[in-house]
Amino acid sequence: MSVDTHFRIEGGGGGTPLVLLHGVGLDLTMWDGVIDALAADRQVVRFDMLGHGRTLDPSGGRSIGDFVAQLLEVVDALGLGRPDLAGLSMGGMVSLAAAARHPSTFRRVALLNTVFGRTPEQAAGRRERLAAAEAGGMGAVADLAIDRWFTADWQAANPVDTAAVRERLLANDLAAYLKAYRVFVEGDPLMPAAAANVTAPTLAMTGELDSGSTPAMSHALADAVPGGQAVVLAGLHHLPPIEAPGAFLRSFLDFLDQEHTA
Repeated sequence: MSVDTHFRIEGGGGGTPLVLLHGVGLDLTMWDGVIDALAADRQVVRFDMLGHGRTLDPSGGRSIGDFVAQLLEVVDALGLGRPDLAGLSMGGMVSLAAAARHPSTFRRVALLNTVFGRTPEQAAGRRERLAAAEAGGMGAVADLAIDRWFTADWQAANPVDTAAVRERLLANDLAAYLKAYRVFVEGDPLMPAAAANVTAPTLAMTGELDSGSTPAMSHALADAVPGGQAVVLAGLHHLPPIEAPGAFLRSFLDFLDQEHTA
């Protein structure tokens, strides 16, 4: 691969391979709580996106096309054929971009807690968070994110998971994070119109209480993508695979397993 991407391959069996993309500021470990169930009867590939985790940040600027190119390189280099694809948050943005630009590459696509069609007010809020990161560094990012993603009660009941997410955010190189976050803030210039190019059956799923990747966005995504379906997880926020792995897996595996009955 032209980029030295850090990845893991887990599981096996006869199911369609599954590729997982994490959110901005996180890394492949965000899937730790659900990987055993996902890899029980399929090969699962998860990797650190450009400038995240153990994948270095290439010099120069960054675009949505760079992240799509990295994804396609992983699929090709590992000989995955036509895998299923799932991305959360920015990973969902990259997944949608890839599925729209290369519609024959993926069998099924899951867009998890994925932004779509932000209002001007929502876009302005993201730009304010970008400015806060530029001014305050990763400490400011971590403080804001943890309190958006998890309630105080959840944090108190899950101190180890909370600390792990905070530490992952703090470990980011600020310059690399800002490159990625700018892409996340500005979004895919081809959207929302290009969503109609997606041919794979598509799940748009988010948490009922996700204020950034809202239920309305998931419903809009499902309407924009031919063969789309929307699922809203009751009582959950932005990181269901961490916040409530069981609830997340029930809906996600149901979608993946539809390939056996479709």
